[in-house]
Amino acid sequence: MSKEQMTIRLYPETRRQMDSWLEESNSKNRNEFVEKALRFYMGYLGTENITEYLSDALVATLRGIIADSTNRTNGILFKCAVEQGIMAHTIAAHFRDTLEDRRALRGYVVDEVKRTNGQIRFEDAQDVQRQLPDDTWLE
Repeated sequence: MSKEQMTIRLYPETRRQMDSWLEESNSKNRNEFVEKALRFYMGYLGTENITEYLSDALVATLRGIIADSTNRTNGILFKCAVEQGIMAHTIAAHFRDTLEDRRALRGYVVDEVKRTNGQIRFEDAQDVQRQLPDDTWLE
C-alpha cells in the first residue's frame, strides 16, 4: 500500500519533543514516529481494553494495589468467619434447638440482613429476643 503525502503543522516544542523520542520509539524518521503515534492513539480511542495502552509500570502497580487489597479483604473475611464460628458454637453449646427453629431463625436473619444492609448490632438482636416468649425462638 502506498503512502499519501500530507502536511501537518506542529509547534516547535512539539517537534523538539518528537525528535527527542525518535530513537526511544525505534522510529527511523518523523513520518514513522507520527504514524506510530497516530495508530496508538486511534487504537486507544477504539478500544475498551485500556491496559494495552497503559505503561507496563502503571499496569503492574495497579495489579499490585488490587492484589494487596484483595489479600487484606480476604484476611478480614477469614477473621470474621472465625469469630462467627466461635459465636455459633458457643450459642449452639447452650441451646438445643430443633431443625424447625434453626430454619425459622435462618429465614429471619436473612431477611434482617437484607433489611438492614448487614448492619446488625448485638444489642438489637437481644432486644428482639427479649420480646419473644420464653418458649418461642422465632416464629
